[in-house]
Amino acid sequence: MTLVHQWLQEVHATIAFHPVFLSVFLLLSLLYLLKRLNKDKLNLPPSPPRLPIIGNLHQLSKLLNRCLLTLSEKYGPLRLLHLGQVPTLIVSSAEVAEKITKTHDVAFSGRPQTRATSVFSFGCIKLRLSIW
Repeated sequence: MTLVHQWLQEVHATIAFHPVFLSVFLLLSLLYLLKRLNKDKLNLPPSPPRLPIIGNLHQLSKLLNRCLLTLSEKYGPLRLLHLGQVPTLIVSSAEVAEKITKTHDVAFSGRPQTRATSVFSFGCIKLRLSIW
């Protein structure tokens, strides 16, 4: 009995059962769950499962056209692949590509504003060049 009592005292003395540690852990868990529940549900095309940092790069091989063919057979002609951290829309059907380029051309015509483009193009503004 004394051995069990001594073990319980040692367990309660560790940092895992410290009230501050437990309250911070519970607060972070609650914030994470609230973030997951309140996340806006976007209507994204189907996507194969991805890994956290590399995305879907592990599913691509040297024969890219065959990889994309097998993915289109499984997920359809319009799918979302994450190449690293960048979401990329892959279109494998001519009809869907025509619909995107003709109907939704304004939504798909923009390029992402990255830090490099903002530095090199002065904040992504369009400049007029005049030749003297």
